[in-house]
Amino acid sequence: MAFSPQPPSAAPLPHRWLRISTKGAPSIRATLALLVVVCVLPISLVAGLLFLNYYEREQIQLSKSAINRAQSLVLSVDREFAAAQSALLALSTSHRLATGDLEGFHRRALEALANVRADSILVLDRSGQILLSTRVPYGDSLPKVADAKLLERILETGKPGVSDLFVGPITNQRIFTVGVPVRVDDSIAYSLNATYTHQQFMALLKANAFPESWRVAITDGNNRIVARSHEIEKFLGKPVAPALLARMQTSGEGSLESVTLDGVPVLTAYSRSPTSHWGVAVGIPKAELTAGLRQTLLRLVLATLGALGLGLWLAWFVGGRVARSITALAQPAVDMVSGVPLDIPLLHFKEANAMRQALLDASDSLRKSQYDAHHDSLTGLPNRTLFRLSVAQNLALCERNNDELCALFIDLDGFKAVNDTLGHAAGDQLLREVSQRIAKACRTSDICSRLGGDEFAVALIHSSLEQSRVFATRLVELISQPYFLDGHRAEVSASIGVSHFPGTATDVDTLLRKADQAMYGAKAAGKRRVRTAI
Repeated sequence: MAFSPQPPSAAPLPHRWLRISTKGAPSIRATLALLVVVCVLPISLVAGLLFLNYYEREQIQLSKSAINRAQSLVLSVDREFAAAQSALLALSTSHRLATGDLEGFHRRALEALANVRADSILVLDRSGQILLSTRVPYGDSLPKVADAKLLERILETGKPGVSDLFVGPITNQRIFTVGVPVRVDDSIAYSLNATYTHQQFMALLKANAFPESWRVAITDGNNRIVARSHEIEKFLGKPVAPALLARMQTSGEGSLESVTLDGVPVLTAYSRSPTSHWGVAVGIPKAELTAGLRQTLLRLVLATLGALGLGLWLAWFVGGRVARSITALAQPAVDMVSGVPLDIPLLHFKEANAMRQALLDASDSLRKSQYDAHHDSLTGLPNRTLFRLSVAQNLALCERNNDELCALFIDLDGFKAVNDTLGHAAGDQLLREVSQRIAKACRTSDICSRLGGDEFAVALIHSSLEQSRVFATRLVELISQPYFLDGHRAEVSASIGVSHFPGTATDVDTLLRKADQAMYGAKAAGKRRVRTAI
């Protein structure tokens, strides 16, 4: 219905009042925008609080876990001491000690040294005089021990014991000892001791495979460092950090926030043995602990801004059409503020399950595409891109560990003749069989690849240039063995170029290029041979 224009003074009062009141009412777009803000911000706030609560609980759990690992390592330390004491007690029953045949016992101790897994074996008299040491020939002049606390404890209690770290009078190195009493005629005549350096427990730390960034230390009864995961040469024999020292002197185990001797803020868990009084401290860098929280909060902020931006844009876009059908807003509004993760379980609704399956199928397709992008479709071997990436990663490891690596570039001799005479299908079958021979010849730690056409490559990890040259020579002979393709005999050979890290090159591009050049040199020299890069 249309209205005729009327002068303002003639407009009906009810209509004028309606026009004024509607003018101040919010628009659909503004209402939807407000709905987005009201829905997203509280959820984001609650999620942030939940993340903070989760972080606090994770801190507590991580602290308990670190204490458990410290306790486990303390038990391993005590087991090492117990094993050494058992071996020494068995050795102490030697009749040579009982009869005073110290020269004969010196020979027996040398034989038993490997059993005790010690640096040396000593015999001390009650005054602390060293009577013999496997470190020096029998009869050589030997000093008295300067630190006789362990000897005094053994004489007082008649029980085996463990010393703290001290400077050995023979080697002038920091050592610790495990000692047992030697009884002759029901009285303690000697103390039989095994000496150890810090390397004994450095190996134990390595065997426990703590994360690279963690600071882990084994301490003696005086809370001095005997073994440490980082910079042991700098901190050997030094007390632990002051805050940790104060706690370890008052309690057997616990956790605290502290700063390590090398200046790293950590959450430290510690535990001390009630028998040996040695301890273990496990420090987890706080940066590592808070990194996850920072990333989560950043993702939450970005997700909130993204949800607000997307929601406001959708509200603005959908708001123009809402006038035609308000009821049509219900489902879009629900869809707008809800999301379905890729790893959701089976849902109640058919439509949701269809979407879930579609996403899972898409995820599978993506993984397959990623695999296909890095592997040769004919042989299944890694392709040139993956080979280069793997070699680059292993070069970095070799450089850090002072290790060696060799790259082999392989080109088949006579492959074109097989293709021309027997056809491409036979050529493809030959390439597959060559790839199988190469793969079987390699170790599981090595990397083999098809670069394209009739070119292959192998990276030999932890292999010297001479070892790699011998391997390449065997590989030439292996590849040159006859092939039987659908009843037809085919023969090819191989030319191989070898480059060496760090001898030939120290970067991946030069290493691979040198191997390629050496391979062409092998072909130029008459094929079916190995040429090492210069």
